[in-house]
Amino acid sequence: MVSFTVEILSGFCNVLKSLVTALSIGDTNLLPRTDCSHYYGEGGVGGDFREILDDSLICHGNSEMGESFISARFLILKEEEKDQQDLINDTKVWGSDLHGGINIINKNILHLFSAHTIDWFYDRTLICDKVFNRIQTGIEKVKWRDLVLNEVKNIIQQFEGNILTIQIRTWRAHHIGDIKDLTNRKIFNDGVIRDYNFETYKNAIDKFLSETKTIFLTADCDDALTEYMEYLKNYKVIIYTQPSHITHLQYSAATMLIASHCNMLVCSRISTFAECIWWFGGCKAKVIPVF
Repeated sequence: MVSFTVEILSGFCNVLKSLVTALSIGDTNLLPRTDCSHYYGEGGVGGDFREILDDSLICHGNSEMGESFISARFLILKEEEKDQQDLINDTKVWGSDLHGGINIINKNILHLFSAHTIDWFYDRTLICDKVFNRIQTGIEKVKWRDLVLNEVKNIIQQFEGNILTIQIRTWRAHHIGDIKDLTNRKIFNDGVIRDYNFETYKNAIDKFLSETKTIFLTADCDDALTEYMEYLKNYKVIIYTQPSHITHLQYSAATMLIASHCNMLVCSRISTFAECIWWFGGCKAKVIPVF
């Protein structure tokens, strides 16, 4: 079995997707870094994953280093290529300059992977069982610290009935991919439109409200929550704010795991935070991805 070490070179859920992929195919640990505070993702800084993961998943030195593993995808194995169709949308351009479209940095392990992609799709019927089961095996191997799991437990015990998670991505929270000038939707010139509009979210939410008992609301900017709270004032809405006793990375991990307990999900289509919500929930939620 190949041994991997995941390196933290991007935001929380990009790294988490990479970790899950590596865990699904080999012995894996994660290299903690002390110089990552400038790496942001929707779920917070890339930072020190020792804050959220069990020590058994941490690389403690050169003697524990495996093959470097850096990606932002739920990667498809070469041997799965005949079973898993290539799911193509505008985000296919991301990583297209990396070794023929295989979104992996380390050339030594390129031979393991296909250029087929499944990322940024929210339809279980499009994912073959072989790939789905492997990725879920990787997810099951993620060992969270008790502090994170206790935060999750404290919130989900308030849930009742069918749960709708609303994940709001405004692209204005100073994370990777955020847009300073919202009039320039293609600021990165990659053909992927990053947009936000309350009415678009509202139209998606309306389609689920008749089935909803509890709403879990999360956003990349707290100031975006006000109009949703007013709009949903007749429903049971739960908002989880960062407690003083945990770090932002711990808060981000807990938020994602809380959100994953949903039956329905309205989310930003190209958000890796939304992807992890859906995948860590077993791909069971009905999803309306916006933008």
